[in-house]
Amino acid sequence: MQIGISTASFYPKELERGIEYAAQLGYRRVELFINSESEYGIPFRTMLKQKLRELGLEVISVHPFTSAMEGHLLFSDYARRTRDALDQYTRYFEAAADLGAMYFTFHGELLRSRGLPPARADERRFETYHKLCERASACGIVFTQENVSWCKSSDPAFLRELYDNVPELRFTLDIKQARRAGLDWSDYADAVGSRIVNLHISDYDTQSDCLLPGQGKVDFPALFSRLDALGCGSALVEVYSDDYTHLTELEQSRQFLQSAV
Repeated sequence: MQIGISTASFYPKELERGIEYAAQLGYRRVELFINSESEYGIPFRTMLKQKLRELGLEVISVHPFTSAMEGHLLFSDYARRTRDALDQYTRYFEAAADLGAMYFTFHGELLRSRGLPPARADERRFETYHKLCERASACGIVFTQENVSWCKSSDPAFLRELYDNVPELRFTLDIKQARRAGLDWSDYADAVGSRIVNLHISDYDTQSDCLLPGQGKVDFPALFSRLDALGCGSALVEVYSDDYTHLTELEQSRQFLQSAV
């Protein structure tokens, strides 16, 4: 298992500052959480690629800032918007490939309302996922669904049905999002199995659902052992900037996780 970090852990610092911090703290693998449309553009990417090379960083995955809108963009009844969004995401896949990424992280549809079971996946949803996976693959990118507590992907049953019908889809497992959904990471591992290719790592205890790795009660050796057996080789620290006081705490988390591996 290779340990890296998501630039989301440094938000709202600019993306280029985030990769500088990652390198300063001893990380060599990063997820790029891209926060504006211009950051996908060629001028910014050219600068970013140069900086990544200078810092010796490998890009594992790309996460789009439009993740909160994906249901509206790609799964509504307005067909023209879906077509346009597919083209928009194709540009994102091309940018991810240009930056050297392997994976693309997707949130998908929001829950319709709290307290109600998510609607079952339908053929139109499967068709959109097939198109997203196909377009990502054409760019050399693996398209991954992440479990997110406020999305339909929070429900393991939804994911099982989705994966049964879109077998080319892969999965990014997020520890804190599992906790926020009232579930354990193992519930998602049971649901999607060897489709897990990427991991967002955090910790938790009875008081907080998002702590730096090593500050809570997650059994990381057990987690890594299970995911190793499933074939997942990438693990990225993803916390929030208010989860720590000093950047050096993120370096300590890296050292802790490398020991756990």
